[in-house]
Amino acid sequence: MREEKIYDVIIVGGGPAGLTAAIYTGRSKLSTLVIEKEGMGSLYMAHQIDNYPGFPEGISGPELNKLMKKHAMRFGAEFKDAVLFGFDPYEEIKTVKTDKGNFKCKNIIVATGTGKNFGKKLKGEKEFLGMGVSYCATCDGAFTKNRTVSLVGQGEELAQEALFLTKFSKKIQVFVTSQEFNCSEQSLEALKNSDKVEIITGAKLLEIRGSDFVEELSLEIDNEIKTYPTDFVFLYLGTKNNGEMYGEFANLDAQGNIVTGTDLKLNVDGMYAAGDIRSGVLKQVGTAVGDGTIAALEVIKRNLRK
Repeated sequence: MREEKIYDVIIVGGGPAGLTAAIYTGRSKLSTLVIEKEGMGSLYMAHQIDNYPGFPEGISGPELNKLMKKHAMRFGAEFKDAVLFGFDPYEEIKTVKTDKGNFKCKNIIVATGTGKNFGKKLKGEKEFLGMGVSYCATCDGAFTKNRTVSLVGQGEELAQEALFLTKFSKKIQVFVTSQEFNCSEQSLEALKNSDKVEIITGAKLLEIRGSDFVEELSLEIDNEIKTYPTDFVFLYLGTKNNGEMYGEFANLDAQGNIVTGTDLKLNVDGMYAAGDIRSGVLKQVGTAVGDGTIAALEVIKRNLRK
């Protein structure tokens, strides 16, 4: 069995802050993984940038993004197009959870762009949060004893969470948001061999319904609207707002931006924030690049102390 890679640093976000940090950490010979959503972000959407040094004729956002990414790749940075689900940051070896799997590292730089304290939710998601809606089966699985539960999403994290629930739940409905379940063969085989688990592919969750607690889900499956009774629903869709994503280990302002000191550290050792996600910063490419530089240098210093 191949040993799981442990990166020196994982950078979440492929904008100017994240890419600058990747250039610095890669050049310092730290193994670096950048988790991004390709084609997303304020830089990528900028039609023309005329105030970034070195480009007297201006440059488009996508072109600058492409050049920064190429620069980071020159120094060995790896990239993964994935949806962020969350973190386990408290141990020395930390985990970043995504729809493409869980990734291990020693340091994390959060560079996900402008905060969202009121991110887009599915119909019923906000209303039933804590009343049957959860983002973590391993956190809340004990409450599902002898109940029917549903999981919605994609990837290895979804599969592992569903397998964990087999210890508690009576019936487990796994709704996969594409036609293929992108998880390991071992996880998929284990799910198929469980008489508690039903896997439904090509599912789009439309609404979560209930009275005081979650009672049913409305989904579109193969162009047909269907209703499934359920007592709990665990969501792996990237719909967490910043309070839900970072609030456990970072201080946030009212807009959902992360509050840091000048060293850009969060409340967990080895975790940093950079760029537009930080509270009180100017939303400029130049300031994001500065933040990426500082966060990377903090990671480099921390690595030298180990």
